[in-house]
Amino acid sequence: MNGRTSGARAAALSALVSLGLLLGCLPPAAADTPDKPLPVGSIVKNPSTDRREVVVADLQHTAVLIGDSQSSGRESWPQVALRNLGYSVKFMGAGGTGFVASNQRDRVPNYYDSLTSNRWILPHGDPALVVIGGGGNDAALGASDGDILGSANALILDLQRTYPSSRLVMVGTLSRSAGDGGGRRNQVDALLGDLAEKRGIPFVSAGDWLTTYGLEAFLADKVHLNAGGHRRAAVVLEEDLRALRLSAANVIAARTPPTAVLTPLA
Repeated sequence: MNGRTSGARAAALSALVSLGLLLGCLPPAAADTPDKPLPVGSIVKNPSTDRREVVVADLQHTAVLIGDSQSSGRESWPQVALRNLGYSVKFMGAGGTGFVASNQRDRVPNYYDSLTSNRWILPHGDPALVVIGGGGNDAALGASDGDILGSANALILDLQRTYPSSRLVMVGTLSRSAGDGGGRRNQVDALLGDLAEKRGIPFVSAGDWLTTYGLEAFLADKVHLNAGGHRRAAVVLEEDLRALRLSAANVIAARTPPTAVLTPLA
């Protein structure tokens, strides 16, 4: 008799729990608890791309910077500008690489191949900003317009799939102006600008900076700036990105709906 009574009570309790689940009446402790944040440095898989990514601290202030030797190093002009705008910079790329160009000496593929082969371990989640820069090595390689555009376009599409909520901006190829011997570097800058416009992506042209801002006097070699040149170019890039409202404060504010102000009751 006691066994039958206990069974009946258990059945009744089970029925009440099931009803509570259906009606949403159970207390929060009975509902599924959200997953705990993963420790910084954890490697996870992005289900959209099936690629490995790494958990980083303060993702909402993170800028992913894709570039070549112009961008590598903490004191490079793109990294200095981004830090001044409030970002923590995660650099992806290498000297000698570009949209088409690869670094044969160090066996580093071009941007798109580095991304899709998972050579780059990107930050997990949607960082605030993704910056694509470069093109100088493609100019030196003599890559055709079609090859540059095809690879750059594929890179953009894959990054937009990887980071659907992140802002994207392109920075062109540091060069002299067309009338000052800019040559193919200046042409590649213009080519990337046209692609960015077609894709609806903000673009910062650097195709005449050496001439316009007197940076020719700060070249360490034919194409790279010395320390003083990096500092001066960083100021120009910071101003241009700020004008596009791409500082960390602007991007975060645009992504986060403003908190409603409640009117006190009379």
